[in-house]
Amino acid sequence: MSKALVINSDNYQEAVVNAGKPVILDFWATWCPHCKRIAPSYDKVAEEYEGKLVVGKVDADEAPAIAQQYKVEYLPTFVLLDAEGNELDRITSPANKAAIDEFIARNVAL
Repeated sequence: MSKALVINSDNYQEAVVNAGKPVILDFWATWCPHCKRIAPSYDKVAEEYEGKLVVGKVDADEAPAIAQQYKVEYLPTFVLLDAEGNELDRITSPANKAAIDEFIARNVAL
């Protein structure tokens, strides 16, 4: 069972910038109730898109520089990047896995 990759300042360059494929980042925090509620759905996304999409989680409290780089104001925020690292779109507080799947499908042909 695949889980979302924890992204931090140590692995950001390799896991995100040099990924060579689209990336979705979940900006979250341990104190955020909606973040906790959507986490199991996000892990299912990680399973389903394994090998096609880098599915990462960024704890905004642990990696504030990354959250600031993407100008994240609300949690959870999901940011979708193309294979070159350019932001395609973002979604805040998706209701469920279907909303995340639709968000990905709308922006990336996998």
